Amino acid sequence: MNQYVLYLVCLVAGYLIGSVLFAQLITKLVFNQNIRELGNGNPGAYNVFRNVSKFWGVLTGLLDTVKALVPMWIAHQFLNISDTATLGCIGIGAVIGHGLPLYYHFKGGRAASTLLGMYAYFIGIELLIALAVDAIVVFGFIKKEYGIWGPSLLIALSGLLCLFFPHEMGVKILVWIGALITLFFNRDKLMEKKGKVTEEVSQQ
Repeated sequence: MNQYVLYLVCLVAGYLIGSVLFAQLITKLVFNQNIRELGNGNPGAYNVFRNVSKFWGVLTGLLDTVKALVPMWIAHQFLNISDTATLGCIGIGAVIGHGLPLYYHFKGGRAASTLLGMYAYFIGIELLIALAVDAIVVFGFIKKEYGIWGPSLLIALSGLLCLFFPHEMGVKILVWIGALITLFFNRDKLMEKKGKVTEEVSQQ
């Protein structure tokens, strides 16, 4: 198969898998509720955690993570795909699928958990280090808005750390492409946060 065709096939496959929104499925099947009508309306793990069930929220986050991690692992172990760019297409596709899901009229979540699945495959050590630092900073010092600060710092720290580890350039590029795509899906929340900070400064 032509390499570029394989890239496209993996990207589409990742996208279709990523388009499965476990937050929406679990909330509907287990609780007969619509996650888009609860909390902030975001079909993601944190919204399930806060407004439906802590257990199901954690499970949703794990399932969103494996949407990228498991297909990449299967492609490598059973389909003999070892090329970094090809595997990365699966992960990037899953991230895009979560943010713009085909099955839900392209209205999806923020894709942080799915991106972390790709990170777990490519930069697992950095992710673990970032997770430890993230927990200390968020729970020890920030102590608020865990659903925003937690994933944001984890993604940022993981991306920065990977620059100092001996990965091939392709891995580092894919890590940052995934981060930028996820940042795009979080743009409304970031703008809202910026507005709050500006308002607080103006009141001082």
